[in-house]
Amino acid sequence: MDSTALTAAALNQLRNIRLYAETYGCTYNFGDTEKIIEIARSQGCTIVETAEDADAVLINTCIVVTRTEEHMYERMRLYADKILVVTGCLPGLSIDCVLSVHPDAYIIDPDLIHSCYREVGTVHAGDHAVLQIAKGCNGHCTYCITRLARGKLVSFPLEDIVAQARAFVDAGATEIQLTAQDVSSWGMDRDDGLRLPDLLRALIKIPGEYRIRIGMANPDTLLPILDDFLDAIADPKIFLFLHVPVQSGSDAVLRAMGRRYTAAQYEEICRRARERYPDIRISTDYIAGFCGETAEDAAASVTQILTTRPGKVNITRFSMRPGTPAAKMKNLPEPVKKERSRALTNAANAVYDANNEEWIGKTVDAVVTEVVRAGSVTARDRTYQNIVILSEIPIGTRIRVTITGHRRHYLVGMVALE
Repeated sequence: MDSTALTAAALNQLRNIRLYAETYGCTYNFGDTEKIIEIARSQGCTIVETAEDADAVLINTCIVVTRTEEHMYERMRLYADKILVVTGCLPGLSIDCVLSVHPDAYIIDPDLIHSCYREVGTVHAGDHAVLQIAKGCNGHCTYCITRLARGKLVSFPLEDIVAQARAFVDAGATEIQLTAQDVSSWGMDRDDGLRLPDLLRALIKIPGEYRIRIGMANPDTLLPILDDFLDAIADPKIFLFLHVPVQSGSDAVLRAMGRRYTAAQYEEICRRARERYPDIRISTDYIAGFCGETAEDAAASVTQILTTRPGKVNITRFSMRPGTPAAKMKNLPEPVKKERSRALTNAANAVYDANNEEWIGKTVDAVVTEVVRAGSVTARDRTYQNIVILSEIPIGTRIRVTITGHRRHYLVGMVALE
């Protein structure tokens, strides 16, 4: 049975039943889950909060590292007595493994979700909206299994993206999260010459009270459009937040990874972004213990964190994935990876503490984005700082906040007295 028939059979099961959904991995996967839920609702399904209350369970899978893939199988085994629907990166690469764990599982090809969703005409209603702008990637990263699962870059049409964003705003969204495997590659596969800055300028024309958070942008695709991009994000509807994964501070390791830029080019992006917007918050990623990484290479990554001072660092120990070029390279011992991951974490923590200290005493404009627990909320300023306030304030409220302290991974503030 081909993927279209598999998807049709799976979606046909989602009729007039109670559905529970679990999503793992990237923001893009959460966008796919939202679309499947809208399809299910249009077919009479009720979305429930626990698997115990459900007739069917949807698992949107991630396989970025080995441990995550193993966890996916663990979750599937839990639902042997349920109708199980599986989508995400796992079925495209290991459908036989999925069926060996749960022989009656139904499979949704993630590449077909958009076409199936197009006829529904509803969007996820809520304060946060996931706006998918492209699927796939034109990168050549030797360690990445996701690009094997998702395929080559396909940019979605500007008109479709803007129409969906407008629907999200109309449904009450106050934060729109742009997502793709590589956001800054949007438009590279198209003949109309449009690129990410053009899309951003189209999106900010939508009337309403909302802000746009831009997802992960790879250095090699961001650098050629950097000046235009920095012009586009001047609009106050766009968070001054930039997620640029560098993965290593060593050019030798970057070459082995298949990353098509240098450490200096990443650092140039950070420098030029901060020259334009001194407070811009930069997030990045590092892989600890990649194949062939020397002690000097690892030290270069630590030094890069300390000198570039990112506001957020995502650190992953290298995990060899079958079918990727890196699977043929010599793997480092796990204790070495663990030690190097710890060194990166210590550097990042030192930077967080130093960065946060500089914010204490400042008063900033922010918008309330979520309720943490009863009696407290989280707000975000223009740079997407995570500010916890011990007050009950409605989501979407714009406030002035004075920063009074920090807890390393977030700031603490209070509503400013005017």
